Amino acid sequence: MGTTAELGTDAAPAGGGSGLLQLGMPSRLRGAVTRARSRLTGLWVITGGDTGETISLLMQEIGGTHMPDLDDRATVDAALEAAERGIVLAAAAGGDAIHTLLALRRLASDKFALAAMLRLLIAQRSAIGLCGACRRPEQAYGSMAALLGLDPGAILWEAPGCESCDGTGKSGRVRVFEGVEIDSAMRRLIYDGADAPLLARHAFLNTPNLASAARRLAREGLIAAEEAVKISRG
Repeated sequence: MGTTAELGTDAAPAGGGSGLLQLGMPSRLRGAVTRARSRLTGLWVITGGDTGETISLLMQEIGGTHMPDLDDRATVDAALEAAERGIVLAAAAGGDAIHTLLALRRLASDKFALAAMLRLLIAQRSAIGLCGACRRPEQAYGSMAALLGLDPGAILWEAPGCESCDGTGKSGRVRVFEGVEIDSAMRRLIYDGADAPLLARHAFLNTPNLASAARRLAREGLIAAEEAVKISRG
């Protein structure tokens, strides 16, 4: 393990358990957390919604230092310097892992230091879950199938509402994670100035990105097709 492509994207319904399981963090990403933690130093960056909750639970699990949001050069440089002495966790704008990485590279005074100290990028989104009691399969109509990149007639799901969900068809939220574990190849791409498509090709060589994960969740009936479209277009 230890390559970016082995990490990829996964999701699980949020809630239940404690720590990272409480977030619904999938096993592959929890494995990446364990590996990054073993390094004892380095910068971990979280982007997307509810970053504060994720950082708080990560700190409960692994310790580390929480730095301010990485939104200017001085803060990024300070976080990289602190990461030489221990694990540093911080939020950053970007929406997904690759755009966050590009933003950090623009802000960092020393891209070599960024490549050396960055350990893990976690992007997360959340979507409204479908009620498990009343959800039912339906064939995707033309425009929805096209928006999700699916063949016409692909099976998606809807929930018309029932007593269990008070007629809403909804049930909690499902959190979607995208993780990029920084391996030696990704470090080279960072300091070589690789563009977004090249970075993404390495990061998601064998695993789905956020959009692919959202489509899978829609096909499994965990979220509505409309929610998957929102994430895909994020």
